[in-house]
Formats: sequence, C-alpha cells, structure tokens
Amino acid sequence: MNTAAGHTEAKILAIVHERGSVVMEKLLPCLPESTWNQVFTSVDALSRQGAICLRRRGFDYELWAPASSAAGPVESTIIPSTARYDLFPHAV
Repeated sequence: MNTAAGHTEAKILAIVHERGSVVMEKLLPCLPESTWNQVFTSVDALSRQGAICLRRRGFDYELWAPASSAAGPVESTIIPSTARYDLFPHAV
C-alpha cells in the first residue's frame, strides 16, 4: 500500500467510526484531496479486510464500522444463489 492509499484509508476509517455510518455520496466531499477512484479503491480494500462493512442502499452504498473490530475480519453475509432452493425446495 502506498502512502496516499494509507492516508485515504485512515481518513475513511476515522469518518466511519466518528459518524457510525455514511453513504458514499456523503463520504466523497469529506476527502477533497482524493479522487473518486482512490476513495473507491480504499473502500474496497477496507471492506475486504473487514475493517468496514458495505451495503447497497438504493442507488448508493452505505459504509459502517463492524460491531467489534477486535473480532477480526467480518464473515461474508452473501448467500450463494443455490441457497434459495433450501427455502423453497419444491420450486425447482
């Protein structure tokens, strides 16, 4: 990770922890020194590390801090598409 990416990630974490949650549209103006691409890349990296959680909210994405950052990476909550057959076994 380069210095600019580390700085952007640190600022994103500070904003998310301070506010509890923030949508991407409101996050971008808080980081005027970073490009949209730098913010997006940093959000992606933080999400993959489990440092933040990310959820789609309509046409935007909401970021928030996991309940306990000491617990390590957040487990994925994405359900494989085949899991829907467990709910409706006769629908196949």
